[in-house]
Amino acid sequence: MIFLKKTKNYWFVAIAVITAWFLLRSDSFLYQEPVGQVTHVKVQSKQKTTDEHNNTDNIYHQQLTVKLLNRNKIIKLTNQYTDSQTVTHKYKVGDQLLLTGHAGHFRIISLKRDAVIGSLVVLLLGLLLIYGKWRATSWLTLSLVANVILFAIALYIDVHLKNPNVILIFSILAIVVASLSLVLVLGRTLQMVVTLLATLLSTVLTMFIMFAALKITGNEGVHFETMSYVTQVPVTLFLAQTIIGVLGAVMDEAADIVAALFGLRREKIERHFKDYWNAGMNVGRDIMGTLINVLFMIFIAETMPMVFLMLRNGNNWPYILDQIMNLGILQTVISGIGIVLAVPVTSALVGWIAERYKVVD
Repeated sequence: MIFLKKTKNYWFVAIAVITAWFLLRSDSFLYQEPVGQVTHVKVQSKQKTTDEHNNTDNIYHQQLTVKLLNRNKIIKLTNQYTDSQTVTHKYKVGDQLLLTGHAGHFRIISLKRDAVIGSLVVLLLGLLLIYGKWRATSWLTLSLVANVILFAIALYIDVHLKNPNVILIFSILAIVVASLSLVLVLGRTLQMVVTLLATLLSTVLTMFIMFAALKITGNEGVHFETMSYVTQVPVTLFLAQTIIGVLGAVMDEAADIVAALFGLRREKIERHFKDYWNAGMNVGRDIMGTLINVLFMIFIAETMPMVFLMLRNGNNWPYILDQIMNLGILQTVISGIGIVLAVPVTSALVGWIAERYKVVD
């Protein structure tokens, strides 16, 4: 019976995903700018190129026949791409394009990806509903939406204020995001309060260690100038970015430890600070290695394309580590420190509070 119910739920999710895909493929009327769909592709020419490092690539010129979905018009466009598609894109029949221009002077902005992204969002929500509960999934979704809105507000303030205090803006954002996320997911409970306190305290300690280390070393060996497309002071932007990154890593671990220790607290067995401390340290030791490895894998995944490009263009590993991976390694190390610090901080905080508040909320 349970298997049949699960199978039925999977079918509902599959139908919802397919429906979302078709609806978003047909939403061109909602766009003010032209939206087109490629109906025919013709390769006009092909040219082979070789650079000074003996890297070979082929340059293609496409002629695209595009039907404007919200203009009831058919146009011809040209597109140039390479086999490597490093900074270019190969278009095929069926691709939907976001365009700009008018009166025969159209150019491609990018692929229209809302159908794919929307389908994946529906799939995520569907799986959450299958394996979770409706109430928990609803609050989780609400927290994600709220966090996106808060992040957009912080970006708007940062961009439109003259000489904004970036660290202050994103520090406030971190506090508000952490508080709102935990309240929506855990509710207004003592467990939420302890998780929030452990998260903020661990984050503050981690950032203090980073500030102290950078101050003592005079930022030696740290190349903030390598941050891409920065229009503000790189140092402050890096610090703001690090605050958000450390907060996310620490909150994940602190929530796990607090949940485990509050499970012990609900057993209504007489326990003391030492019991909670030892239990929290054991839980932390089990999960912090995995979390640090996850951070490292995320960093590697983000830098892989640029590392490959630099290697293919004759750069050596010392240069890549110094100029491409420098800040990423620093952020990973800082977040790793935060994860390690969160274990004793959370364990001590839960132990101290549990001894003083015996009643389970």
